[in-house]
Amino acid sequence: MRLPCFLFVVSVSVLAADPVPTVRPAATSTSEAGRLGAEYFVQKSGASWVYLLGDGKTRGHVTLTGIVDWRAQFTFSYGKRSGSGHWRALNGVWLERSAARGDAEAVLLPATMTRGTRWTGPTSIERAGSTSSVFEVMALEATVELPSGLTVEHCLAVLETAADGSDPWTHYYAPNVGKVAVLSPAGWYSRLLEFRSGSRHAE
Repeated sequence: MRLPCFLFVVSVSVLAADPVPTVRPAATSTSEAGRLGAEYFVQKSGASWVYLLGDGKTRGHVTLTGIVDWRAQFTFSYGKRSGSGHWRALNGVWLERSAARGDAEAVLLPATMTRGTRWTGPTSIERAGSTSSVFEVMALEATVELPSGLTVEHCLAVLETAADGSDPWTHYYAPNVGKVAVLSPAGWYSRLLEFRSGSRHAE
């Protein structure tokens, strides 16, 4: 069963993780079209994401706790790791600030992206670490299979590596949903189990 990303606003559940990552680019007529970082940004208070982590049992959580001065305040927990920060969209750029990334505002997704778009910044919350990372858009039409068996199409795939190209992590984003999966060198780090869109937009 395939589910377009822009319709992915319902909850899904799963009992166990798929041991083999299933990710493939989908060749379509829009594969070379550009994307805006803000397309993947959710700014509704109460929005929440629940992920199945790599051990197939532990849940990860990200929740928007409020909107202050156009900044979406969020909390996260991935197993024993937890923290907070804020997101905001500025001129199409999705920006993130968190102590987990050095407490400086960083580009999560740039304003305009095509395949091959690159930027540098602090290591992502998922990859962790104190060094910088290199980010590159690898696909605009990636397909990700979630633990429930639902297939999310038309996803943005962003590769994150160390400066020397080692330690590759891939982040997958769906429009109007945000991050749906993260693939680490060891396999799936997280995949979306449930997304709730929140109760209201920022004012």
